[in-house]
Amino acid sequence: MKIRILATIALVVLIAGTALLWRPATGETLDDGRVNITALPTRNFDCRPCHLEITQSDVRGLAFNHQEHPPADCAACHVRPAHEADRTYRPVMQTCFACHGMLHGPQLVMASGTCSTCHTPEHVLRPASHVETWAAEPHAATSELIGVNNCMMCHAAATDCDACHADQVPEVGPMPSLYLRLLPEEPVLPEVWVDTTEQVTMSQCAYCHATVDETRDERIIFPHDPHLERDHDCAACHEVFPHQRDLTVVPDMLSCYRCHGLTHAAQGEVATEDCSACHPPAFNLVPADHTTAFMSGVHTRTAEASMESCTMCHTSTFCTDCHVGGAQMADGRVSESVIPEAHYAREWIPDHGQDFLGQRGACSICHTSQSCEMCHTTSMPHQPAWLSQHAVQSAQPLADDCNVCHTDRSWCQDCHHEAVADLELLRENCVDCHVEMETEPATQIDDARLAEHAVHFNVQERVGRPYVCDDCHTQFQTRPIPGPAAPAQAHDVRLCYECHGNLGIDNLLIAPYPGSELCRRCHDDLRL
Repeated sequence: MKIRILATIALVVLIAGTALLWRPATGETLDDGRVNITALPTRNFDCRPCHLEITQSDVRGLAFNHQEHPPADCAACHVRPAHEADRTYRPVMQTCFACHGMLHGPQLVMASGTCSTCHTPEHVLRPASHVETWAAEPHAATSELIGVNNCMMCHAAATDCDACHADQVPEVGPMPSLYLRLLPEEPVLPEVWVDTTEQVTMSQCAYCHATVDETRDERIIFPHDPHLERDHDCAACHEVFPHQRDLTVVPDMLSCYRCHGLTHAAQGEVATEDCSACHPPAFNLVPADHTTAFMSGVHTRTAEASMESCTMCHTSTFCTDCHVGGAQMADGRVSESVIPEAHYAREWIPDHGQDFLGQRGACSICHTSQSCEMCHTTSMPHQPAWLSQHAVQSAQPLADDCNVCHTDRSWCQDCHHEAVADLELLRENCVDCHVEMETEPATQIDDARLAEHAVHFNVQERVGRPYVCDDCHTQFQTRPIPGPAAPAQAHDVRLCYECHGNLGIDNLLIAPYPGSELCRRCHDDLRL
């Protein structure tokens, strides 16, 4: 290993004589988010994106404050980059002795060399290598291997070394009276840049983290390997760069539930929601804030603010055990029935389907699919394979359920009528899918919507051509109304009277059944 001697002494003299400012080099940007993690010399602005304040040391037993060293350039102590391969490299003690305890002309001691200046009382000054037998053979072998210069950082040769050597090992000459200030010469590495403002990728982590599977948080068990094997992007969990200003941002538990506990159609469960898969046996699954007061009422505010956090662990049955009333609560009281005030409003019945689809109101806290099926014959919410099966399950009268939530039916046409969108309204074009449209007369067809179409099959004699969809349909939509779900027209009913009861340019009736006669064709019980 190369040794720097004169260059280091010259640097120390420069530091002592000139107040160097703590600043980035010319042309560099202090907070642009880009970090050169292999930069030599070490520069403070490469630390700033992650370390907003570099003050007290986090090393136990060490009293060190960066603010007390403002004249010194970073490279005076940090002779190599700080982070690499799961390690943090801190300045070795030799770098401290470049100034501490050094006499410099009329300035005398540049910085105190007393142990208590840098080490707190809890720090054990004797190095771990200095075992009980150290004074015998071990220290002699070490001194032969690396030399005795580093020993002089702590030892006074005359009293600690020479007196013993003269008595026990006379052939060993006097030790150096002074510590010769030396620093290792570190190799210059290729530049490695990380942009903390860009999307997180493995290449940004690999230089500092040789293995990413070592979880330092004792509360969780998290191996990256299963997630990498599924080819997940790092940014799927790490939405921001993990190392922020004096803070390490880790994914929260809510982000895990994007996959864990999710059932994905025919693929089944994407990832398990078993607690033991992510938490060790010693981990207390009950959050610290779940006190008696919290469970007996205070949790309402938390649930209203962040319902999704509750549902990570709790199912609707857990809540309804208390909310239906009559249950023993944590504080000894008997729970009362809890029904949202909105449920008493008249408009709640026709509007609750849209609220459910819009994920408003957290319906799942109290309601399961079974509670929806008390009114709806269709399973709510729909099962994973619903789209592939609903053609069979949604036949009339089940189709009335669709109108409760799906008021905009235009997207249904993308599948159901795409293949026949340009066909004319003729019996032969409809009966393959709608067999009941063979019924004569068409007014006897049970499904009013099919009957309405069938009565317009034979119009060519009067109109001159068959109808097509766009002649009547300006949109495909139904509207929910209070009471039992019923379909509404997919067009304005006044459109019917543009033909029925009106005369054409030839002064002949375009279509029969004016006024209420049109309604009485099917609704013969109307009292009009």
